Amino acid sequence: MNKFCLLYCNKNQYEMFEKFAFKYSPADYSKVDIYVFDDNSIPEQKEMLKSLCIKYPNIKWINPDVIENSICPNTTSIKACDEYLTKNNIDVDWIMFIENDVFTFQENFWDKLNDTIDSNSWLHTKVGSFGFSSYQYYESGITRLPGNPVPGRGNLVQGILNPPHNGWYKDLPDAYYDADYFIVEVPNWQSICVNRKLFRKHIKIEQRYDNRILNHDDMAHQFMLYGKYNICFPKLAICHDGDNKLKNDIKIINDPSYSRSNKCHEIFKERWGWSWGRRNTILRDQFQYC
Repeated sequence: MNKFCLLYCNKNQYEMFEKFAFKYSPADYSKVDIYVFDDNSIPEQKEMLKSLCIKYPNIKWINPDVIENSICPNTTSIKACDEYLTKNNIDVDWIMFIENDVFTFQENFWDKLNDTIDSNSWLHTKVGSFGFSSYQYYESGITRLPGNPVPGRGNLVQGILNPPHNGWYKDLPDAYYDADYFIVEVPNWQSICVNRKLFRKHIKIEQRYDNRILNHDDMAHQFMLYGKYNICFPKLAICHDGDNKLKNDIKIINDPSYSRSNKCHEIFKERWGWSWGRRNTILRDQFQYC
């Protein structure tokens, strides 16, 4: 039995299941339970989701009564998934959130993830979230290149805002990629496993985040506030279609405003005391005095 389930927060992009993730991933998605939180898609897309649930018995729509856009969608979808699992007595400890243009990049990824959770029992009490090596170019495979993979992002580690990192855990020394795991400020939000028990205990959803940006970053900082770690398992690989080559020919509704918010950085600064991002040249001074 899997120790995790898969979660998508989707809005108007249900073509991406069959024409993207199922098509390009070497892993077998029929071997995992997939839960979908719909963020108020148009009627035609909701019908497509219904059809997917009929065609693939392992896909479940967890909020079929949705009639309005969600606040803080990514974090809200995790909360909704946790509540669905609890209500239906489904016993998994981790929710693996994955973006629509991301897929697992190893044939045995599910087994490797189960083994990772099984062999590291301390995860359940000490780690709020963990992520993977996120490779950005499908054609390059699981190959380290300049700027690739990208296991996480952050602001607070000394030097991470400077080149070649520019606010991301990338182009790291070899020791990081050879390690079983290492701590990050925020796992790369392209796919992130969330500890259900610690999520329920510590995470409060900031309702002012009206879109997806900084949802996972805020959550990771809440975990840290309560002394819980965010880590990366670098030998587990996912692929993000970073150059858009795979989804170029897929006709999807792409609304850039859905992933962007004009207010999110101001909200983050109000909550945490410093402005997120590599463009903030006085970030460490702000953090020191927050």
